[in-house]
Amino acid sequence: MYKYQPLPPVSKTSRTPPFTRILTLFPSTSPPSPSPDDSEPFHGTLAITNLESTQPYEALSYTWGTADPETYIWLDDLPLPIKPNLAAALHFLRPSPGQPPRRLWIDALCIDQSSLEERSRQVQYMRLVYKYCQRVIAWIGLKQESEATEVAFEAGKVLSDVSRLVADLRKDAAAMEDGVVRDVVGNALGGLPEGALLNLQKLFDREYFHRTWVVQEIAVANVAVVKSEELEMSFFDLVSTLLFVFGNRPGGKIETNTSLDVWYLIFTRQSGAHSGHVRLTEIPGSLGPLLDLLEQMRAFKATDLRDKIYSVLGICDEGLQPITTRTHITQRSDRWLRGLTTAITGVQNFVNERNPDLGWGIPAALKPDYTRPVPEVYTGLAKFLISKMPMFLDVLSYVQHRTTPTPDDPYPSWVPKWFESKSVTVFRGGDFTAGICTPPLGDFFQSRIQRAFSSPIPGTLIMDGFHVGVVHRVSNVMNFGSDGHSKTEAVQRAWTELLPNMPFPGANGSRYITGEPLDVAFCNALSVHPMGAVVGHVMSNSMDGFHFSASASEMNRQIATGISDAAVGAFLSGLAGEGDEVLSAESEKARVTFRNAVGVYCYGRRAFLTREGHLGIGPPVMQEGDEVVVLFRGRMPYVLRRGPTHHVFLGDCYVCDDNIMRGLVTESVRHGRGGPPAGLYEIR
Repeated sequence: MYKYQPLPPVSKTSRTPPFTRILTLFPSTSPPSPSPDDSEPFHGTLAITNLESTQPYEALSYTWGTADPETYIWLDDLPLPIKPNLAAALHFLRPSPGQPPRRLWIDALCIDQSSLEERSRQVQYMRLVYKYCQRVIAWIGLKQESEATEVAFEAGKVLSDVSRLVADLRKDAAAMEDGVVRDVVGNALGGLPEGALLNLQKLFDREYFHRTWVVQEIAVANVAVVKSEELEMSFFDLVSTLLFVFGNRPGGKIETNTSLDVWYLIFTRQSGAHSGHVRLTEIPGSLGPLLDLLEQMRAFKATDLRDKIYSVLGICDEGLQPITTRTHITQRSDRWLRGLTTAITGVQNFVNERNPDLGWGIPAALKPDYTRPVPEVYTGLAKFLISKMPMFLDVLSYVQHRTTPTPDDPYPSWVPKWFESKSVTVFRGGDFTAGICTPPLGDFFQSRIQRAFSSPIPGTLIMDGFHVGVVHRVSNVMNFGSDGHSKTEAVQRAWTELLPNMPFPGANGSRYITGEPLDVAFCNALSVHPMGAVVGHVMSNSMDGFHFSASASEMNRQIATGISDAAVGAFLSGLAGEGDEVLSAESEKARVTFRNAVGVYCYGRRAFLTREGHLGIGPPVMQEGDEVVVLFRGRMPYVLRRGPTHHVFLGDCYVCDDNIMRGLVTESVRHGRGGPPAGLYEIR
């Protein structure tokens, strides 16, 4: 059996080049068979090389698959077992007789997978491997009769041309107003062969588009092609067609767990076809903040759960520029510190690009290490994200428990399990500042850094904050279809479950604790006022149904509030049978905005009512008797469950009260101007 020659050791005193291995795949000795099952044995050599000075090579991006190896590749006349999907790819990549050998980088062959130390080291080079290669070959597997792969590729090529045309037309306001874009899209879809779009959708359902490592492999590529047997086309042309796949995807159920939005994000970055709803980043080569990517990639699969984190470090802000991201709030407001940070970042990038093994200035939580247990990797990352400047608790909003946490769970209840699929849409907490204010002098570092992880009990988070209320009633988990009627029925059910024997709308003129009509407050709670209505407004104005969550902070708050008020008013008027026929079209659009907001944020959550009278929506595992609290430095309120010695973290929530959500109560508490008493919460 083939034995790997070890890579040159990492120097402790001088620069170590980024060493890896390159496969030289020899040509076949006879004309290739159209079937990989009849393939002759593969032969080649592996040579250690410096990525910075090696000869041109291609990098393979593919999925390993779960099947056991069935064949071998002979390296220096010694066999190495390979899995069926790689064997199929090699069959169609191997040169024909008389052609020169092909130089390839393939992770299963070029990395000694039996060595955890080498795997950890090579992961740090992964970005360089795919960045320096001539092109990336995305092997999506053999052609499938059931999806008519040839038809799907042809449809992809046609629609990619249409996508470019649409991008140009969108720059013309008159064309958008006159419906030219809609006409172009409609004609393109209508001109496709019957079933072509469905076949294209099936192509995106393949395993390849749902594996975590391939995202980085494509995101850093200068040139990438997608390949299935002899079929080949530009990868970025293919993903540009998601514009149409999303808008025409069948099914009546709300989709919260999809991988395709990440691929479309990569297309927008690569092509410059920026969508106004994509969160921009100033870090070159990054797809966005680490938290955003981890959330977007929940639906992606990884054999090793540590790879859910390690696979995004080369394409996120924190992984590419950890010093910049650790000080981004302060550096923007202080010219001297901004200059110093820029200088340090430049030195860090210079050192690490030339010697990635050093990992200078990179926190331990952001260094791949396959010797660390999985729970330790996830907990370490959560601690890092809480401790780094500006020390907000944003990471807590990404906890999505599907069942109530138990004491024997190796993960603390406040640590997100990024390997679990997405169950709800995360509140874009940048619009809210429930626990954020200007802290009293000397209080900031004492309460945040020294205390948060000071407990001798591992996995404990100690935070200061204040009590908002105790949950009195909860609705059933809100599940519904994508149609407006289903969402309306879900809203009515939730009202009945929280406020039985009270008419809806109207509530007999009852008032909410903030003074507004009770039915209006209830709708504001379910639509995450005003943020949800802004998202709903964007969706209702979207040509193709494809969108990224917008932020109310991107709009003037007064405008956002106006959109939300109009949406709630139109929805309640519609239920009451009111409305002017002349304004019916405008009113219906406002109702759609409200229902879209409910669809985005209520799906998978429970509505709740506290004993103190607050309405809101929270995590699916919450129940009567749970506690709603505000933790200082958290953007959202949180739901905790009190135990004999500590609290269990259940998730974040929205409370219908501007004084709470905008941090006005926190300001009073922190500066001793009244409000509920502050206390410590020990969370495990």
